[in-house]
Amino acid sequence: MSTSSASANATSAWLRAPWWDLGCLGFCWVPFYLWVVYGLGLDGQAGTTATPALALATLVALAITYVHRHYTFVLVYGDQGTFSRRAREFVVAPLLVFVVIGLMRALRGTELVAGVSPWMVVLVVVGAWNIWHTVMQRYGILRVYGGKSRGGLEVSAHGKRDLALLWSTVLLVAALVLVFRAETFASHANAARLLRVLRPILEGPLPWVLLGGSASLWAVVFGRWLRHEVRAEVNSRAPRLLFLTSTAALFAVFLVHGPVIGYLCFGVAHALEYVAFVHHFGERKFSRDPTNKGLVARWMRQPWIFGVLLSGLLLLLFLSLREHRKTDVYLVYYMGTSVLHFLFDGWIWKVRTPAVGAHLGVRGAAPSRR
Repeated sequence: MSTSSASANATSAWLRAPWWDLGCLGFCWVPFYLWVVYGLGLDGQAGTTATPALALATLVALAITYVHRHYTFVLVYGDQGTFSRRAREFVVAPLLVFVVIGLMRALRGTELVAGVSPWMVVLVVVGAWNIWHTVMQRYGILRVYGGKSRGGLEVSAHGKRDLALLWSTVLLVAALVLVFRAETFASHANAARLLRVLRPILEGPLPWVLLGGSASLWAVVFGRWLRHEVRAEVNSRAPRLLFLTSTAALFAVFLVHGPVIGYLCFGVAHALEYVAFVHHFGERKFSRDPTNKGLVARWMRQPWIFGVLLSGLLLLLFLSLREHRKTDVYLVYYMGTSVLHFLFDGWIWKVRTPAVGAHLGVRGAAPSRR
């Protein structure tokens, strides 16, 4: 990236350019959505989901997710600057995570309480952490747009309002799905088992109580957020509001097509926007440090070549492991790398730190000295 383009990017409300922000971040998931719903015919209606088609959609979503998770490890262990900031943690964490998860897998036949096994605890924890992780990534990108827009949107108080808006929306969508779209769980085996557990609760008044409470909470949070958003004096609201619109559209998929299709689309969106974000950040960061000859530095300076190469190699690795996905070793590996991805991302991506914010054009953050 040239000096002039980097300077323009630092003063623009867009992260890179309108076409890139919309196509690679905000709405990168739309082609997958169109393929799943109109290409494969998975509209999410109960009893209409073809198992082979759902299996194919799930396989593609898992492959894309696999690529983005392993990007984190390339960043951490391939860049000396990133690794040195938490060297001890980056060595110790994998040892602890794989030992603990391996032990939980070995004890999967043990009942802890009420039929809950240690492996079920792992599945629930990783699943819940995954939801937190994907929503918080959207929050992080939203805060980048707030930092670039300024006018009051960059302050921590409005960051809290952004966070409250996102999570109150998650609660509202969850309540709406429970009340109006619960039957769509039947299209997936694991979701169907969850539906059987929830059935006694769904037949009572509790879902309606939850819906009323979450709708009221969302209305209060949205009203407060909107009041401050409108007051902000910014040159352009389009980048931030369009990214919010894309997030709202993702949530709408849960309601229109059910939680199974919604979860797949949200997961693909998360993975694709992560890869795009990493390349944008890396290109800006390492173009300012031409003396760095490390693996990641060389790779990031030419994203259109090495990004395609790396993604292709990771996809080949994912496909080569297809016959092993039901083995204990693979399950421990998959769950372990999932946890490490969540953990490492929380350590290396903090927009408020100069080492991250400055390279994204968020004013007020000084460039990293690395």
